[in-house]
Amino acid sequence: MPGYFDDGTRHVDLGYHVFATPSAYRRNVRLAPHSAVASVLGSGGGVLELAVTGQRDRANLGDAERWLYERLRALAFTGPGELGCEDHLGNRATFAQCVCTGAAGEVHAFRFAELQAEFLCPEASAAPAWGTVPAAPGFYAGSVWEQQYEAGGVALGHHAEGLRLEMQRQWPLREIPRARGARSRGPVSGAVIRLVVTSHATVTAEHLARYLEGLARDVGSCPVALTGNGHTYAGCVLESLRPAHTDRRWGRFVAEFVQEVDCDG
Repeated sequence: MPGYFDDGTRHVDLGYHVFATPSAYRRNVRLAPHSAVASVLGSGGGVLELAVTGQRDRANLGDAERWLYERLRALAFTGPGELGCEDHLGNRATFAQCVCTGAAGEVHAFRFAELQAEFLCPEASAAPAWGTVPAAPGFYAGSVWEQQYEAGGVALGHHAEGLRLEMQRQWPLREIPRARGARSRGPVSGAVIRLVVTSHATVTAEHLARYLEGLARDVGSCPVALTGNGHTYAGCVLESLRPAHTDRRWGRFVAEFVQEVDCDG
């Protein structure tokens, strides 16, 4: 059950158990004259919203996190392309002129990577032929399973639950009036990757706020390297630290970082 995305420049492996759930929408015009019933006029166009999932069983936590990071970084600079997915019965579905508007990923059971992506594509009466599925990347060197993250050399608590990755960008489609389908309004803008670390601090609830205040000060506002499970993600800027409400002698908190995306991904 493999899947792929290919824009002619980048050929991205989306993992296994890949399927796309399409939702169609059209922008109709409704006229509401005074003291009369409304009139609904079809304006043409037609866009499919595709919710796409993909999964990979990797060697360990660090290897799974890096696989997700590389998928998000590759998708961040793709243009309109072809999306393909195949179910467990061998049935294949393809979509043309798709654009990725965002993606996210997290790891379950310390090695099971799950990718979720959002695509837009125009309505079409025909689908492209099935392409080729790129080979899965090998083991990412240095990957370990430590559950410990640092930002600029500053420890982000201890016994972290893991790293969630998100990619956000803008690439809208313009619907074609009085006709079916839509056209890309690229190029892409605003592409960033968000790295979310959920970790713990062993402090009293009374002092949790002071701990997070000091942690934010130590990390600072300049770009730093976020490290964890054998990998380094450079150029990360701390955006927020959010604690969970608790009265125990430990506190769960979420640290969010934003990273600029380089086009070499």
